[in-house]
Amino acid sequence: MDDVSPLAAAVGKIPSGLFIVTSVLDGRREGYLGSWIQQASFSPLMINIAIRPGRPCYAAIKSHGRFCVNIVGQKNGGLMKPFWNPDSTPDPFEGLECRITARGNLILNTSLAALECELRTAVTPGDHEIVFAEVVEGHLIQPEDKSLTHVRRSGLGY
Repeated sequence: MDDVSPLAAAVGKIPSGLFIVTSVLDGRREGYLGSWIQQASFSPLMINIAIRPGRPCYAAIKSHGRFCVNIVGQKNGGLMKPFWNPDSTPDPFEGLECRITARGNLILNTSLAALECELRTAVTPGDHEIVFAEVVEGHLIQPEDKSLTHVRRSGLGY
């Protein structure tokens, strides 16, 4: 018997992409595996991300307002693995090819694409903060790849 309620299973069927959100705070690289990211506006070009306070990047985003969304492709070569359990790896960037942009953002060179973003506003409707950010620069790194998507068994937890 499945222990997931119909409500939880139904919400879990909402598809989402997979992303590594990165930022740099006081010279320290931070990143987390995120999936609640969506385009929010054409003009200006905006996205929204849902981030739980206390997660890696949260303090950096709130402090200086810059971050990068690295879009994970189907041919990601294990890009997500170091970010699955942030407590198990002291430096999830170790062994990954990355670079700092002119804007000070951290791009993972094996991602499908990367969006450099600047915080515009945020709201806290529940246990995650919804950050609205303007996309100020875009990088298409692997144009032949396709975005990786997933659904959850339950929409009530990761």
